[in-house]
Amino acid sequence: MRLLISGASGYVGSHLLKKLGENNFQLGILVRKDIMNVPAGSFIINTNETDWKTKVHSFNPDVVLHLASYLTSSDDENQIDKLIEANISFGTHLLDAVKNSNVKTFINTGTFAEYPIREGKKTPAYLYAATKTAFCSIVNYYQAVVGFRVFNIIPYTVYGGAHSAKKLIDHIYDSLGSSTPIDMSPGEQVLDFIHIDDVVNFYIILLSRIDQHKNNYTEIHLGSGKGITPKEIAILMEKISGKESNINWGGLPYRKNDTMFSVVPYNLSGSQVGWQPSLKIEEGIQMYLREKANEI
Repeated sequence: MRLLISGASGYVGSHLLKKLGENNFQLGILVRKDIMNVPAGSFIINTNETDWKTKVHSFNPDVVLHLASYLTSSDDENQIDKLIEANISFGTHLLDAVKNSNVKTFINTGTFAEYPIREGKKTPAYLYAATKTAFCSIVNYYQAVVGFRVFNIIPYTVYGGAHSAKKLIDHIYDSLGSSTPIDMSPGEQVLDFIHIDDVVNFYIILLSRIDQHKNNYTEIHLGSGKGITPKEIAILMEKISGKESNINWGGLPYRKNDTMFSVVPYNLSGSQVGWQPSLKIEEGIQMYLREKANEI
């Protein structure tokens, strides 16, 4: 399989890249800067170069895995251009680059913040989520023109492993044994936490079985299917670590349109491709705490 991947330097992409190299994919990797741990034999395409689309056409992928994204919950004016460029413009240029290739499958990445209402209707909670929803319409257009299959993957609250931007779980960790309380929102949202190792395994399974799925469009919501609140995560971390958290719950307000219930519905889960998460939240937190201890 000739696999073209964007966002390989991001959180999910960087963890996935090693596994892709181990599974004998012919990799084309879209980059904007040098990245570490590139599998041997990968075809690197720098999107800062003017002929990058020509190189994509030359690589001629069978499957495109589009992970590249700019993530922020802020709707500030200075975020608008970044969100549109990364989440709409770049993806559209990528679709244009592969439209005359032999691509058979396009795997897109959305966000659970597109679905803040339990009924499952797309109602984006933030501008970031709105750009993801808007891009789906563009994917659908190119699907009609080109004829490839689409998988739209909706990751939920991913945690664990190395990453550059702090996540909710990292703020809880920082409060363990802290003498200074950390302000957080009331912590009553019901969220679906999924460990990065399970996310990586999902993509490997999906790619290995991709020719078995004939639907033109498949949406998969990627999570454990079980909800837990940030307050409950804090209690669990206290129990496992033996340290008391120091959090001022409610010290920060919820954001407008904050997602209050976000749990994967079973009918849209990864079971559609034969995947199930292997790590329970307790096991994932134990791994997370071991990883943090090794950083010290």
